Amino acid sequence: MEIGGLTKSFGALVAVNNVSFEVEAGEIMGIAGPNGSGKSTLFNLISRIPFGADQGTVRFDGQPIERRSDKHITSLGIIRTFQREATFASLSCIDNILVAIEQTLGKRGKEAEKLADEASELVGFPRNFHNMHAATMPVFRQKQLMMATAVAQNPRVLLLDEPASSLVESEIDWVKETIVGLNELGITILLIEHVLPLLMSVSNRLLVMEQGRIIALGDPAEVTRQQTVIEAYLGEPA
Repeated sequence: MEIGGLTKSFGALVAVNNVSFEVEAGEIMGIAGPNGSGKSTLFNLISRIPFGADQGTVRFDGQPIERRSDKHITSLGIIRTFQREATFASLSCIDNILVAIEQTLGKRGKEAEKLADEASELVGFPRNFHNMHAATMPVFRQKQLMMATAVAQNPRVLLLDEPASSLVESEIDWVKETIVGLNELGITILLIEHVLPLLMSVSNRLLVMEQGRIIALGDPAEVTRQQTVIEAYLGEPA
């Protein structure tokens, strides 16, 4: 994936400002930055959910996709999750997964159910929760459900937006193991996260944003030693 000059403004606020970078097939790219730095907006612009960029390009497999519909982008295998647990609360957990499979892959019935079961198993979402309403799930189970729903859509690139937020240490370990396991299956992953130890442990490269711009990109250990990153994201040394 090649990102070129992506820009998005909301009135006088430039949320994403001329952002350019490339994502290599099969890598895990971590994305860090303070709140309001433009990380989630960047995912919006790539996926066109819920909006696209004012300017700039997104190329996938060499083809421009920045003006294609969100449904078309999803059909290419670019799948995203959200900061907050985004489920259809009135539906059962299994129906949440099946709806996504039908919308993205056009599959229904036994074939869709098989895909849902396989995705649930991959991320560790228990089958005994399948028929429960999504709204009744605790945060951790909703995170698992959201991940299972994403995986069931057969992603080639997975955009994960703070999957470890609000989780305790043992649950964060699940996030790490799941990300590594999915990547080993060949899925390219872009990971927005505030849990820095998680980012450092799984990312091949780390991209840091501040005020809509990229201020660092490279090896995670080297990036986190840069003074601009320390000042913007980690805070001034005591």
